Formats: sequence, C-alpha cells, structure tokens
Amino acid sequence: MLLYADLIKGGLFLGVVAIGVVIALWNKILDWSRASLIPWLQRNLPTIENAVTDAFIWVDKYVAVPTRLIVKKAWENLRNYLLKTVAKFERRTSSQWIRRVTSFVIVKLEQSKPVVKKVETEQEVDWDDLPPEVKQSWMKNSAQAFELDVTGTRDQQLEELSMTH
Repeated sequence: MLLYADLIKGGLFLGVVAIGVVIALWNKILDWSRASLIPWLQRNLPTIENAVTDAFIWVDKYVAVPTRLIVKKAWENLRNYLLKTVAKFERRTSSQWIRRVTSFVIVKLEQSKPVVKKVETEQEVDWDDLPPEVKQSWMKNSAQAFELDVTGTRDQQLEELSMTH
C-alpha cells in the first residue's frame, strides 16, 4: 500500500530531477539559441529577433539563475544532515533490478555529538527507470551490480553548475 508520504517523496524527487535537468541543460539551450536560433531569426523573422533574445535574457535572469541558486542552497542545507547516500543496483531478471539506497543522516544535532541514523530502502526498478550509468555498465561489462555515490555525484554536479555562472 502506497502511503501519502511516499507519493510526496516521489513527487518531490521527480520535481528535483526535472529542475536539475533544466538547470543542467540551460547553458546548452543558450548556446544553441546563440548559434542557431538567433541567426535563423535574423535571416527569416528579423521582426521578432529582439523579442526572442529579450525572452532568453529574462528567463536567464529571473528563472534559471535564481533557480540554480535555490537548488544549490537547498542542497547545501540538506548536506548539513545528509552525510552520505549510496544506491546499489542488482540485476534480478532481464527486465527487473533491485535498487537499495542506504543513507546516513544526522537526526539530532547535540552539542557533544550528532546522532547519526542509517536509513535503508529497497525497491524494484524496471530497466527503463535505471540511471544511464547502470545501463551502460551492464551493456559494456555485463555487470550484475552497480553502486552509485548519490551524494558525491550531486556535489560534483552542483560544483560544475557553480562554475558555469
């Protein structure tokens, strides 16, 4: 039975992933617009070129950059409590995998010593829902298991985003 909290967690996870994808792709979208879209507009629809350029400037200033800063700050706040998360993927059948996520979180910050709790979850995952790294490892090496350092990967992604703006 799915709990309401599970639905909320799933929705939040998808939302964070979607925002992350948009943020990660934003620079590529800007590069494409400068290299392809704007020159095409100059040649074919010069009357709207300025409006489209202004729209990109507005989205960058009021959506992309603030969103990137909010996501970065939220991750930094979460990292005060989330020490490490590792996802282990194990192949069960040709189309089914098991994802075991182990997290170490600080549940109480006490003056003398923080209280750390180990949280583990397990879930069946279809091939279509596997991260690209897992699929690639299996296709190249027939790897029956794969481990992903989630916190390390996210830390690196946010560091790379910080360097782009």
